[in-house]
Amino acid sequence: MKKSFLRVTILLAVVFLLMAGTIEAAGLGSRDLKFGDRGDDVAELQILLNSLGFSVGQADGIFGPLTEKAVINFQRAKGIAVDGIVKSQTHDALNIRNSTNTSVYRIQRGDTLWKIAQKYNISVNELKTANNLTSDYIIAGQDLKIPGNTVLSRGGYTRFSPSDIDLLARLVRAEAGGEPYIGQVAVAATVLNRVKSSKYPNTIPGVVYQTVNGFIQYCPVRIGTINLPATETARKAVLDAVNGWDPTNGAVSFFNPRTASNAWIRSSTVTANIGNHRFVF
Repeated sequence: MKKSFLRVTILLAVVFLLMAGTIEAAGLGSRDLKFGDRGDDVAELQILLNSLGFSVGQADGIFGPLTEKAVINFQRAKGIAVDGIVKSQTHDALNIRNSTNTSVYRIQRGDTLWKIAQKYNISVNELKTANNLTSDYIIAGQDLKIPGNTVLSRGGYTRFSPSDIDLLARLVRAEAGGEPYIGQVAVAATVLNRVKSSKYPNTIPGVVYQTVNGFIQYCPVRIGTINLPATETARKAVLDAVNGWDPTNGAVSFFNPRTASNAWIRSSTVTANIGNHRFVF
């Protein structure tokens, strides 16, 4: 009897811990946020509050006391009900209600979801979600809804979806998993610098999956390691980069000087040397 009770107690404890540690992958504005919540949407909220001058410190995806204080200060400044909870009124004041433009694409012979997603600078997952697809199977002549880029209406602030953060974290893991933490932040920063530049696609998926003259830009995309799950360290590095940390001083590319043979990249302006990577502009 005692053994059975002990087993049940342990099982309940494990379930509780798993529930407590669950991180939501919701987009900012899709749910109310309060003290104790975790997730990519919390990180988005923290980045937005920091950019508005209501400091939460590090954007770590955890709704802790600093985030609650920042929300309260924001609510007071906007003259709305002060409770430290991000509900509809606070969502509206933050102006995070997003607008999405949708177009339609008719599938051609030889198309794949990956090719179509690359064409429109979106991820395959976003394309599948917009069309309620559960597999990668598509048919020529079928119409696909192409979701527009989701942005915040407040100028100057770029919003990245949870799938964007996950994709970039997977790239960081694949490109720099063995590098020091600052080196992982640096790799993430180069991708974000490309997103900001008019010379490159303006989305994370667009940059990561970009092909130039038939050449895929990132080795993990070519060899498939981009599909390995992101580590927590890589995810934190991405959030640090999104939050403004750029150890590369504006670099848009990086390489290992011991193995790189590309003449163009070797002739580029060096902005930083971090770990095994050289960062260039």
